[in-house]
Amino acid sequence: MESKDIEISKEIGQCLYNIAPEDAKIILMIAAFSPEGDVSQFEFYSNNGVNESEFSISDSDTMKLHYLAKSHQKFMVSNNHPAWTRCEFTVNVDTSKFSMELGYEENAFREGSLR
Repeated sequence: MESKDIEISKEIGQCLYNIAPEDAKIILMIAAFSPEGDVSQFEFYSNNGVNESEFSISDSDTMKLHYLAKSHQKFMVSNNHPAWTRCEFTVNVDTSKFSMELGYEENAFREGSLR
């Protein structure tokens, strides 16, 4: 049986795969939470092996990813980890692998690009 954080991460990866452009080989989601943790910012990028481009998603998909990311953050806190404020989640479509890099920046939630 997999850990809850792995289950949530797989759900995030599947959601990103479903909403990314068809030719995406690499999908990147950057998420940042406000200091209170109730508001999030997202940016989405896809790379087709030649070019990288930013893409937009629906409000309902944004809410789903907010919920999943928040669930992951809460799981980590419940296991005595600090609350992360920034996440870079990458899906490699060709290998069906994902990676998740967590950050603990005070100013992760900011105006402008998250990159």
